[in-house]
Amino acid sequence: MLQDKIARSVREQASFLEDNFLPQGEAIAAFALRVVETFNSGGRLLVFGSGALGAVSNLIANLFLHRLLLERPPLPALSLSQDLILATALCRDGQGSQLFARQLRVVVKEGDIVLALGDIRQDVAVEEGLAVARKLGCLTAALLQMKGNLPDANPDFLFHLETESAARSVEGALFFGHLLCEMVENQLFGI
Repeated sequence: MLQDKIARSVREQASFLEDNFLPQGEAIAAFALRVVETFNSGGRLLVFGSGALGAVSNLIANLFLHRLLLERPPLPALSLSQDLILATALCRDGQGSQLFARQLRVVVKEGDIVLALGDIRQDVAVEEGLAVARKLGCLTAALLQMKGNLPDANPDFLFHLETESAARSVEGALFFGHLLCEMVENQLFGI
């Protein structure tokens, strides 16, 4: 019984990855090349996410800072999903939507890339962060669960994960981060 569940879950995961990443492959590759260009010109990758995707944004930034496949110098990536004190203070004051926007106003510079991860619930903090990043001259990208849009943010790159499952969304976002880092490492270090 449990073996059947494992086999079914593996098949579902493989199908989920194929269905979501193969159709967006060209756009993901183009985004990876923009990350490489940004790193080569002294820019940075700033990542943030809402809910469980905040933890995934931390993992993605750490892949660039530490390594994925090989020993190499750190790459300039930073997660904005780590400041619990700021998050609770803003929420207490009714300004939770400003969590990422406030940080971006302080740390971002023109030419950086901002990548936002959003789950099935539309998060105003994600939208505000992307909108501020655009206004400050950053290239913006978003990975969203389902066919969500960010009309006010209008990211340069918009990727979707077609699933209603929160677990699949987190797994897909983590796969996206691994894939992105792998492609960037490949371009920068020839692996």
